[in-house]
Amino acid sequence: INTLQHRYQSQLCHTYAGPTLIALKPSWATTNYSGKVRKRDNMPPHICSVAQRAYWSLLMHQQDQAIVPLGRSGAGKTTCCQSALEYLVGAAHSVDNRVSVEKIQAMFTILKAFGTVTTCHNGASTRFSMVMSLDFNATGRITAAHLQTMLLERIRVAQQPEGESNFSVFSQMLAGLDMAHRTMLHLHQMAQSNSFGIGPCSKTEEKQKASVAFAQLQAAMETLGITVDEQTAIWRVLAGIYHLGAAGACKVGRKQFMKFEWANNAADVLGCDFEELTTAVFKHHLKQIIEQVTSGTSRLSKDEEQSAGPKMTGVECVEGMAAGLYEELFAAVVSLINRSFSSSHLSMASIMVVDTPGFHNPRHQKKERAATFEELCHNYVHEQLQALFYKRTFMSELERYREENVEVPFDLPELSPMAMVSVIDQNSSQVPPGGQAEEPKGLLWILDEEVLIPGSSDSTVLNRLCSYFERQQHAGVENEEGFLRKCEQMLQFEIFHQLGKDPVRYDLTGWMNKAKLNLSAQNSIQVLQQSKIDALKKLFLPRSKMPLICRSVAGLEGNSQQALQRTGCVRKTFTSSLAAVKKKSVCAQIKLQMDALTNLVKRSQIHFVHCLVPRVGADGAEGKPSRPCITGEAELTVDVPTLRVQLSGAQLLDALRLYRIGMTSLRFRRRFPGVAQPVMKKLHIMCLLGRERPCNQMPLHSSIPSCQTFIHKF
Repeated sequence: INTLQHRYQSQLCHTYAGPTLIALKPSWATTNYSGKVRKRDNMPPHICSVAQRAYWSLLMHQQDQAIVPLGRSGAGKTTCCQSALEYLVGAAHSVDNRVSVEKIQAMFTILKAFGTVTTCHNGASTRFSMVMSLDFNATGRITAAHLQTMLLERIRVAQQPEGESNFSVFSQMLAGLDMAHRTMLHLHQMAQSNSFGIGPCSKTEEKQKASVAFAQLQAAMETLGITVDEQTAIWRVLAGIYHLGAAGACKVGRKQFMKFEWANNAADVLGCDFEELTTAVFKHHLKQIIEQVTSGTSRLSKDEEQSAGPKMTGVECVEGMAAGLYEELFAAVVSLINRSFSSSHLSMASIMVVDTPGFHNPRHQKKERAATFEELCHNYVHEQLQALFYKRTFMSELERYREENVEVPFDLPELSPMAMVSVIDQNSSQVPPGGQAEEPKGLLWILDEEVLIPGSSDSTVLNRLCSYFERQQHAGVENEEGFLRKCEQMLQFEIFHQLGKDPVRYDLTGWMNKAKLNLSAQNSIQVLQQSKIDALKKLFLPRSKMPLICRSVAGLEGNSQQALQRTGCVRKTFTSSLAAVKKKSVCAQIKLQMDALTNLVKRSQIHFVHCLVPRVGADGAEGKPSRPCITGEAELTVDVPTLRVQLSGAQLLDALRLYRIGMTSLRFRRRFPGVAQPVMKKLHIMCLLGRERPCNQMPLHSSIPSCQTFIHKF
């Protein structure tokens, strides 16, 4: 902590802790290194040095690499990802300029508009997870790039926590569209109210910023080759979502739109009739009823009733249609981005850069509210990646030492992020025998079961969850083995995230409804693909070729060998749990998307970057102008308790202790050849006689000599 504090006060926000980079979010303007590949170990701690190390590892070992930033929401993970990609593209260059720094910047401009929201502490808070891959050939040149996204917070388009905005693209579009487009999209006159919280900026300064951002968005689309017709089709879908929010739905009586004028506007911009839109939004069971009458059967079978989905209110139907439209639009935008980066050149390996929303806790923003279901999903992603760090840093390293018969004075840390993950996604693999207690199940699987049981409620879910994982008190002493506790507030509980260092309070109210299958969202793709507007129909037709089980993941297209391998990995993940997909489980889809993300990453060599917040409130709006700071100002202070919580939760000190104990034989031979000269000479002779290649090119698991031999000689 003292080292980080002194470096931060010297405006050095990057520090190595063993092989892991720690990045404290700076409060001053930072610059990236120029696009030039330097010698290894010739760069100070920086995200670009991590990218350079991944690049050299790819060339030497011909193995996929992954750069994975971890940290709180607003800690600067997206900035790290963009800096790493820009450095790699600028340093390695592409074969035919298919991938350029300008295109990477344009991609992030588009993703910032469509995938980020404004909160009280962050002006561009990411609300989806992504894997951006750069494919390289044997000479180290970039051949193509490929973007895959998953776990989009699609319900954000209809529901937002208090004090937070909708996706940024809506305010940008309403501020920047010209009058011709406004008239065509029925946006020349705004509605008095909108149930989705979409509306123009109220302040003049905010409206000017949104207008400038929209102009930058249009320029970015032109850079990536998105045509004017495709842009207009995108604005049509966004306008359709706006009109659906203005139309609303009746909360009592029959399910129908509250304001037919705005519903007619939505149908017009989407290229369908009003009756077709009404059927897609509200009349989900109409098709089953017609089939039932024509077939002469008296009633639907039990399986057919389950596949028809649960009954929903009119408000849920409209919100589901809006969420489905936005999810399909986001996937179409990702496809357009991939079209600009795609290439048919042969590639050897890839460097993947992973960006996620990060860890969310309303307490960090000094808010009294409890966390939402969507924030639980983001925290689940963070804990899963933290568990991957635990496995790679501790379990794999100690297993390697055991294989080499090297005694290491280090015990595996007792606390593991996998315990927190089990609270959310643990699934009992076997049916318990009669008379025994039921095996514990995670929250996602409890919701998945209870949503199918008539009369079940949110309180039932909470009681089951607490019976499995709650900390119990015995004789007034709290048992430390539990991973959550039930709060005094109704339907609220607390999960001890970050190894218990940073607990998060959640409100379970309405989570049963979010676990239901929303048929309106499923019907959204049909509305778009059957549109009477050719440009709109053409934009979404390619999605019809995608398997239904993989629809929640965007970016499954691609022609290169590396892209096909990544797509195959995602599809294999979904088909491995076909039973959960067949019953159209919402919670299973979340679990499978997370599994797809980890499966993409864990087959590569991973370079972790821990992004930390130096103090409470330092995760401020990214759009705030930066200025040079003078040592001693408040902007350069570090809050030690805040930093300690993040270091402990990430287990960085334990990782540093293990790293200092010893190193592998390959790194020993490369970095300290002069310490064991006699051994190196003998090894060189043995290489010439038996291997015919120099010792510094020997494989890591070579039998002569072993890691243990070098450590003993040392």
